[in-house]
Amino acid sequence: MSSRTRLAAAALGATAVVATPLAVSASTYVVRPGDSLSEIAVRHATTVEAIAEANHLADAAALRAGQMLQIPTQALSLPQYTSESHDIDLHTVGDGEQLFQVARYFGVDPTVLARTNGIGVNEHLEPGAILHVPGRLGRVNALLTQVSNRVGVNADVVAAVAWMESGWQQNLISATGAVGIMQLEPFAGEWVSRYLAGRRLDIHLASDNVAAGALLIRHLLAVHNGDNGAALAAYYQGDASITRNGVYDDTRRYVRVVSELLAAA
Repeated sequence: MSSRTRLAAAALGATAVVATPLAVSASTYVVRPGDSLSEIAVRHATTVEAIAEANHLADAAALRAGQMLQIPTQALSLPQYTSESHDIDLHTVGDGEQLFQVARYFGVDPTVLARTNGIGVNEHLEPGAILHVPGRLGRVNALLTQVSNRVGVNADVVAAVAWMESGWQQNLISATGAVGIMQLEPFAGEWVSRYLAGRRLDIHLASDNVAAGALLIRHLLAVHNGDNGAALAAYYQGDASITRNGVYDDTRRYVRVVSELLAAA
């Protein structure tokens, strides 16, 4: 990873976890063609297991369009270091799209979505209008947790790295071209795709970006025999650079701050 300048913005003094605001989430969801349970879980800031249990689903893949799912009220907890952060996604209204459709897609209560945007629930939306959708942090947290569990790496480590890198923002591109939530350079995404993922990952998509970052962290932990500090330094600076130049001071600060975030998780 190239040197980045977000150390000063790190959330020092993080303590325990706080719950995702439950009032944002919708309590039911009607399955649409092409939906998967994992995507639905992320949009509602929960887990596949929680939705499957709430709906007595023996086979998570056996969803049908039009099926109504109960969404459990238990939300994944958010680390305290996210508590003062921007919690809004921006959504551009598509042709024929109205507030209830947007609310269903993001798993947000329609009344909350309308109130957030200062409009009525039945107000006509013009294509191209921008809606502010609350609950961004819960959705990203669910994605980080889900992907980390699938890859087999500690979700707290992935979340702390992602927070340090981007503040959990997929639309962030650094001055050096690092992309997304995990701030991966395109060449790193290509390397992970070829050697770790076994398929092409598009780091401009949030799910693939997180998958690439989680796979890289897992790989670096294996290379460094489970040493978190060494793996974090390699993620930030790169093993080749560390071998040539030693560990930079900003790399040491990066490792220290991420470790503090982890200690508070």
